[in-house]
Amino acid sequence: MKISPIDIRQHTFEKGFRGYDIDDVNAFLNSLSQEWERVMNENKMLKMQLEIAEKELNKLRDVEMTLFRTLKTAEDTSTKITEQANKAAEKYLEESRRKTDETIAETRRKASMIVQDAENEAKYIREEIINELKNQERDFKAMEKYRDNLVVQLKSLVNNTNETVERFEKKFSEDSSFAQKMEGIKQQVTEAANKPTQAEIAKNEDNEDQTASEEEPVAEDAVHEAAEQAGEQAGEASVTASVDDLSEESAHSADDGADHRNDNHDAAADALAEVEKMANARRATQELEVDKGANDDQTAPEESSKSKGSFFDEIG
Repeated sequence: MKISPIDIRQHTFEKGFRGYDIDDVNAFLNSLSQEWERVMNENKMLKMQLEIAEKELNKLRDVEMTLFRTLKTAEDTSTKITEQANKAAEKYLEESRRKTDETIAETRRKASMIVQDAENEAKYIREEIINELKNQERDFKAMEKYRDNLVVQLKSLVNNTNETVERFEKKFSEDSSFAQKMEGIKQQVTEAANKPTQAEIAKNEDNEDQTASEEEPVAEDAVHEAAEQAGEQAGEASVTASVDDLSEESAHSADDGADHRNDNHDAAADALAEVEKMANARRATQELEVDKGANDDQTAPEESSKSKGSFFDEIG
């Protein structure tokens, strides 16, 4: 039976003999109703709080279940990811091992090919060197044979040259005026060598002289003739110089009599050199005469020298 505060306030008791004091009972019922009302209000508040707490608890339980499910899902996902990572790592490791094995095999194959190529190249180079050495040996033997033949030919040439030189010396020794002619030639060469400086001065002063241009063809003919004679004499001088060189080489292996013959050869070479210098001086003198207008005093010695011919014509 539910009792409300109003029921307590309005409750009445039957009156009896020597009963309770009415005021005290009413006061007590009044305070009891107030207390009861307070308790009921508090009970309502507690119920309301209990409902709120139950709602919060239900929410927390839902959150707990959600977290549990999330955690479970995370654990499952983590397990799956771990398994997948392990599988991927094993697969990658296996693939790496396979590629490493293939790379090692390919490297070994290439290394074997390189070694084989190097051996073939070394073999080829060795064969080339052997062939080159054989060719050089063959060429060396041929050069030795050619050297021997050349030595024989040079010896024969030296002998022939010595005979020619002896005849040449004998011819010069028979001419008693050879020394006098050489002195005259040296004097002419010295005089001709001192004239080019004066010729340059005369050429600068008389650059427009008509007389020189008129007699220029005659001077050119004289120059050409002197050049031809000088070329012949220079050729004879070069031949004599070659003969002297060969004679000097043969003199090292000859007896004491060959030294005297070499001295005669040197004298002949000096004579030919003087002849060549004389020809050059004569050509310079002829050019000087052309530039100065073919002076009569210088034309006469030139014509007399041309009429005499070469040095060999004079001593022949």
